[in-house]
Amino acid sequence: MSNTTKKLTLAAFILMMLTSVFGVTNIGIGFYRMGYAAIPMFTIGGLLYFIPYIMMMVELATGFKGETGGIYTWMEKSVSVKFAFIGIMMWYSSYVIWMFGKALSLWVPLSFAVFGTDITTTPVMIGETDFGPFLLGVVGILVILLMTKIVSAGAGRLAKITSIGGIAVISLNVVLLVGGIFAISRNLMDGHIFKETLDAAALYTSPNPDYQSVMPFFGFIVFAVFAYGGTEAIAGVASDLENPERDLKRGIFLSGAFIVIAYIIGFFMVGAALEWSQFGEGVSSLSALFLIMGHLGDAIVGSEGSMLGDILTRFAGLGMFLSYVGALVALSYAPLKQMIDGAPEEFWPESFKEVNPNGVRVAAVKIQAYIVIIFIAAKSVFSLIDPDGANALYELIISMTNVGMTIPYVFLIIAWYKFRKNDELEKDVILIKSDAMVLFCLVSTMVLVIFGNAFTIISPFLSGDLQTGIWTVIGPVIFSIIALAIYSRGEKKINNK
Repeated sequence: MSNTTKKLTLAAFILMMLTSVFGVTNIGIGFYRMGYAAIPMFTIGGLLYFIPYIMMMVELATGFKGETGGIYTWMEKSVSVKFAFIGIMMWYSSYVIWMFGKALSLWVPLSFAVFGTDITTTPVMIGETDFGPFLLGVVGILVILLMTKIVSAGAGRLAKITSIGGIAVISLNVVLLVGGIFAISRNLMDGHIFKETLDAAALYTSPNPDYQSVMPFFGFIVFAVFAYGGTEAIAGVASDLENPERDLKRGIFLSGAFIVIAYIIGFFMVGAALEWSQFGEGVSSLSALFLIMGHLGDAIVGSEGSMLGDILTRFAGLGMFLSYVGALVALSYAPLKQMIDGAPEEFWPESFKEVNPNGVRVAAVKIQAYIVIIFIAAKSVFSLIDPDGANALYELIISMTNVGMTIPYVFLIIAWYKFRKNDELEKDVILIKSDAMVLFCLVSTMVLVIFGNAFTIISPFLSGDLQTGIWTVIGPVIFSIIALAIYSRGEKKINNK
């Protein structure tokens, strides 16, 4: 009987890596925060974190290719149940907070797509009260309910929606890179290459006042690490390559080098489209990309306020809105499923074991939705009572994940090292051959994550923002306490059997 299972070609693997990891939004945010100084940070993150880390994850994925539970299984088999459960809970909790933030920020790109500008901050006054933030919260709750409905429909519906988001992201990447070439051509006609001055100092000095001191400057390395996120998911398909032994290392290095170079070129393209000072007041990390795309259109035609600039602004808004919707749909279930499927069933309520006809654990999805809705509702109601306090609450909740989102990377790196040192665990593919390279990859990835986190934690304290600093630390602590409480309950149920 012939094998009808479709295998991944090397080109398909590289394309999957590119679409999952590379993101034009990272270029927009990076340039807004650091200017050209983002280039060395992204280069360091790519060479010393991304490429070693994806090799680690591929080794783990191929070593446990017959197991279910994803990264939880990798950590449990390599270290212990408790270690794995705390790691997966931290990883999952960060996605819950991410859903909260995305449900409220989703409307910024839609606003740019429809109106060409951000109207989400425009006051909606009833009497002396601004109901704008409250209404955004109501719409955010409706989005979470809709996502829950879509997720409950099963994988087929998920795949269709997420594929649209993927196409939108690829289109944006192409527009920025190709448009940047046209912008450079136009600039050359005016006697220069870039609009933002490029010299040696620009590579180590941020034009953004908020990033000119040492702590936030080096804390930016956390963002550079985030920019290479998504490698865990791609590692899981490594064993599906037509010839893993031949193609894996080649695919990793080709895609890794391409992504790092694409980020670097992307920053140059932004510098060709506008001067950093053109960001102006009122621009944030969230809206920076849309301003960049508008100026890119202007730079191509050589005229400010051009129709092409307006078209590209709206195109970027539509593309990012579709990508956010796709990400919300995918991440409303994938992390939850991986956590529940991986951990022992004793850790979860009986209702979590039940699946609907579409194979979805609906009870767990609904509880997740209720948690996110509570966050949104609290922020929305608070916005009517104390608008400044509501904004502070929003920032504090987001701050809880600043460090928490990278801690799971530390867990996975430790799990990989334990995996490599355990001769009893099967290793189908070994990409990092020598003991010296094993140690180098361990140290380089751990140093970058811990180093960046340390600066992220210390920076608010040094600037006098004690509240943000405390919540940045408290976030991972709260997630750990919740994980330990669930673990202890589950362990008692197992021991009482």
